[in-house]
Amino acid sequence: MTQEITLFKNLGLATPTSVTFSHNLNALVGAGYTSMAGNTYFNALRMAEGLLIKEDIGEGYAHTFLNGLHIYDIKTKALVCEKWFHCKLYSRVTSKQCAVTMLTNMIEQTAAKDHKLLNRIEVQKTVSEIVNRAFFGNQIYEIQRTLKQLNA
Repeated sequence: MTQEITLFKNLGLATPTSVTFSHNLNALVGAGYTSMAGNTYFNALRMAEGLLIKEDIGEGYAHTFLNGLHIYDIKTKALVCEKWFHCKLYSRVTSKQCAVTMLTNMIEQTAAKDHKLLNRIEVQKTVSEIVNRAFFGNQIYEIQRTLKQLNA
């Protein structure tokens, strides 16, 4: 997993002591920690088309929660958009839908500032295709592709 740790460093993210690929989540998962209350917190990372999607996930005794969603531009390492949640139940579908909404809104806001008109349906369709690859596509392939792009 040294390639994955290098990826964290290249992206300017805090480097976990261990990184594993979770087939269940279809994502890179950093080492988590358990709070005094017995809740476990960890990050899941997904990639597609030059974007890195970082999910802050918390597992309680009965439910798993999405605590935050952060989307970065891999090349510039810039935070594109982020959102924090309170008591939002986690599922890949829910997280994907939130990412699509966040990116679509960001694109529309940028277009509005530049006085450009966009077709919201087309923007949402394109963003949804990209984000869908990050959540449901072959993440091992996307990780390898990202590493090649960063090392080129």
